[in-house]
Amino acid sequence: MVQILQEPDKAVEQIAATLEGYEHAHTGATCLVYRYNPASIRVKIIDSTFHGWSKGERHDYAWGFLSRLPEDVLAQISVLLCLEPGERAPLDLEFHEPTRSYL
Repeated sequence: MVQILQEPDKAVEQIAATLEGYEHAHTGATCLVYRYNPASIRVKIIDSTFHGWSKGERHDYAWGFLSRLPEDVLAQISVLLCLEPGERAPLDLEFHEPTRSYL
């Protein structure tokens, strides 16, 4: 089940519904989503499928699922983290402990 980390709005719910499809297609995958500010939504996908893939390959694959969303919703995704389980990334800290947004 997709984890929505803060109070969702319509766009976050649409993204979460699409990510439910991703999780259904990828047993063991975990997806997280939240609205960072009025113009920005952050998405994180943790999936063992990404093992050995480049960042570009991961993003292309994830965008393949997300591209089903309306363009105005897609435009709000400012962060897309695609990690394999246990992988660390500098942006991961910002995902879980975001700096203050001035919007």
